[in-house]
Amino acid sequence: MVRNSKTEPVWAKYITEDNLPTEDLKYLCSIIGLEATKKLMFNAAGQKFSIHAHCNQKYKKQYIIDNFDGTKYTINKLVLACETTTRYAYKVIKEYVESKNNKL
Repeated sequence: MVRNSKTEPVWAKYITEDNLPTEDLKYLCSIIGLEATKKLMFNAAGQKFSIHAHCNQKYKKQYIIDNFDGTKYTINKLVLACETTTRYAYKVIKEYVESKNNKL
């Protein structure tokens, strides 16, 4: 259960980027900043979080589908934007076209 406190504890001023207790918290701090990291420490202590390696795939697929215009130039731009491969982008388009054709 995540607690929701509106104010920081009085001892929170002693938490700095340099003295965070774990490498995970230091890494989080480098991404989201100290204030957000402290909020997680206060409100979600004891919770286990996992961010799946492929959690962004469905959003990348939708971006490819929404922005593909049929040209090789566009596919290359999409591949770079989504940090994926040309093969994957074509696979997404193919699956989309096939699913669209099956609905007809």
